[in-house]
Amino acid sequence: MEHLSADMSAPRPTRSATARARTQARRRRILATGAVVLVLAALAVAGVAAGLSVRAGAAATLARARTPRPAPLPSLDASSALSHASRPATLTVAAVGDMIFDRRVASLIASSGGRAPLSRVASLLSEADITVGNLESPLSSRGSRNLEKDVTFRGDPRGVEGLAAAGFDFLSLANNHVLDYGPDALADTVALLDQHGIGHAGASADRSAAWRPAAAERNGARVAFLSFSHILPAGFVATDSKAGLARGRGNMDAVCEAIRQAKSENDYVIVSFHWGVEYQDDCNAEQVRDAHAAIDAGADMVLSHHPHVIQAVERYKGRLIAYSLGDFVFDHYSRKTGEAFVLQAELGPDGVGAVRIVPVYLDTNGRPEVVSGEAARVILDRLRAISAKRGTTVVLRGDEAEVAP
Repeated sequence: MEHLSADMSAPRPTRSATARARTQARRRRILATGAVVLVLAALAVAGVAAGLSVRAGAAATLARARTPRPAPLPSLDASSALSHASRPATLTVAAVGDMIFDRRVASLIASSGGRAPLSRVASLLSEADITVGNLESPLSSRGSRNLEKDVTFRGDPRGVEGLAAAGFDFLSLANNHVLDYGPDALADTVALLDQHGIGHAGASADRSAAWRPAAAERNGARVAFLSFSHILPAGFVATDSKAGLARGRGNMDAVCEAIRQAKSENDYVIVSFHWGVEYQDDCNAEQVRDAHAAIDAGADMVLSHHPHVIQAVERYKGRLIAYSLGDFVFDHYSRKTGEAFVLQAELGPDGVGAVRIVPVYLDTNGRPEVVSGEAARVILDRLRAISAKRGTTVVLRGDEAEVAP
């Protein structure tokens, strides 16, 4: 840097006026030429940009022309959309018949625990959104035996463990054994079911409580459960001041009004009847009349018991009737009284959809177990023949069956 500084500080040589003039002229030509070049360059850039813009716009227009527009969605009016959104969910329902926890069943509990009677079917039952059955015996160690009756039941309270483990949501108490050991045993039963979160209907401390529906909510849909008995031992009917059951026989106007009220407050209504003639394969005219009346009043399913044998299933106005589900936890003394089934049905806003029949046989201790092969076929063939009399087609599918629409 020292040599550069020395050079820059030295005096520059003197140039002539002519040389200065030539230099200035050359500078003017260079400047003029540069200006022209700059103008031409600017014009060229502008042209290129304009061309690019035009080409880009054309390309975009072409792309829009070539790209198909999505098809418009089907239009729904507001009321239709709201109606669709408000429809309740479809639920699965499992239903079984009579259950006692006395006699040989009580002996099984004493030896193997409260879950033993239902241990072989608990997983099947608990799969459903709603599981329903009939509790034929009070669960209590209190009360006095009703001496006016030949056959009485009082079940081991530990049986509730099996009911809870099997996922029962609703139990019918309206039957001809609910007061076998008086109001104390009934009160114990109600308290025990409440303690385990199992809904119940059909019998309680007075008429109002006996007629009150049980209710549950599943997947946003509310289900009500009502229970009535057509079998009426002396002194068993609840009054305003006395414990007992909800009377069905000869009282269907009140029953239908209770169903209508329940339907106005819930999405679905399931009704249980304890009725019919013991050991008879066919339902009688009274059962048919009252089942149809219940459906007409708003019931979605009628699930019934008492005959100790299976009876017909029937589709009626898009709903379902099981005239007798047979026994389910019950010691027995004949082949036919040991035959039963689990009814599985889809309950939706348009009625009852698919219906599946799972055959079950009860052992000598009254414990149910799903059967297959010849044992299944005998039960399903019987149900098919009985149901055909009510215009119902039962289709065998291997070891199970379906109820045709």
